[in-house]
Amino acid sequence: MKHLSITLILIVSLISCTNSCENPFGFPVAYTLHIQNNSSSPIFYLVSKIYPDTSIQDSLQMGGLAPSMQHPYESRKTWPKFFESLPADTLSVFFFSPDTVRKYGWKQVQSKYLILKRKDIGLQNLEASDYLITFP
Repeated sequence: MKHLSITLILIVSLISCTNSCENPFGFPVAYTLHIQNNSSSPIFYLVSKIYPDTSIQDSLQMGGLAPSMQHPYESRKTWPKFFESLPADTLSVFFFSPDTVRKYGWKQVQSKYLILKRKDIGLQNLEASDYLITFP
């Protein structure tokens, strides 16, 4: 009977932890959204967490996408907690032409705002799109 009680306590504890813990069993969990290129040309993209500041920041996390490809963007926080931690509950994704970046250089792309498009995404938009951000 004692083994049954201990087993039951362990099972209940594990179930409650996996349903409520951000890091169940002590392992980090990645929450993922995807950025997808629906154009016929390659693109670069940059995810910014500083909205309402829409300036283009220096970042080592710029990604590149071939046509019809997608790339994951991960958070260690659940998406609701991730968005709560942002200055304005909004994530910005900038899209750039690789040719423009090569031709003008990153400093001019930043200062002249040489972007193809910017998408500002809130949590509700992200959930409605099934965690997929597309270009164009």
